[in-house]
Amino acid sequence: MTLRPYWLLLALSLCFSLSAVAVDAPALLPDGAAAVLPDAEQVRQQEQLLAIIDMSGLTGLGIQARHVAQQILNDTNAPLGQQYDVVDRIAPVWAPEQLQHRLSALLQGYDEAQRQQLLSTLNSRVILQARSKEQSAVQQQDSPAYQDYIARLRQQQPAAERLRMIQELDAAMLFSGFLIQTRAAVYPELQAVLRSWKPSENWQDTVRRDALEFLLYTYRSTPNHELQKLASAWREPLLQDWLQAVRQQLGKS
Repeated sequence: MTLRPYWLLLALSLCFSLSAVAVDAPALLPDGAAAVLPDAEQVRQQEQLLAIIDMSGLTGLGIQARHVAQQILNDTNAPLGQQYDVVDRIAPVWAPEQLQHRLSALLQGYDEAQRQQLLSTLNSRVILQARSKEQSAVQQQDSPAYQDYIARLRQQQPAAERLRMIQELDAAMLFSGFLIQTRAAVYPELQAVLRSWKPSENWQDTVRRDALEFLLYTYRSTPNHELQKLASAWREPLLQDWLQAVRQQLGKS
């Protein structure tokens, strides 16, 4: 399958942008929060919340959910009525604006200093450089070079130490974990409509393998010590707290 990292999927169809936040801002603050803030402070805080969510890339999970659902609907030649039924079941939780609202509500539990610290970590040089590499890798996923690299990986695994570092990075980013969690939420909705469809028995292993292969390709030229720095950046305690809070919130879907 073609893998789309959750923070890069965001760019495909995100309906908010920082430049537009002043127009659409009221929808981002949790109910009741906007009423107690002056207009200028509302805009500033909404921009801050959106920036954290955007830079975390987490609303891209909603796009991942729709991408997965559409792929299966296409594969099963589902009639239009069933496609609408699936959309109706997924949209209340996974539509970008709904996910934005839920994540912004979570961020309200962090004080100003903590939100600024999250922004600083996500805007660090090591994470920004990694994001550039990831964007480049996404654009190359359909290229012969990418496919050849993956084919070679499956014939001969990388050195154990290299694989361990990539696995540690995956764990720090919660990369494959978020992708698996998203599918685990979407699949029952698909099965409720497509009664004869069911996911493959070992689909979690497939997602995990594809995630690791993507990371191995993305960082194929990155020295081990730089991988360690990147994993350490993602393991920053407050950032981990935020990611785990999101994971728990999504688990309530």
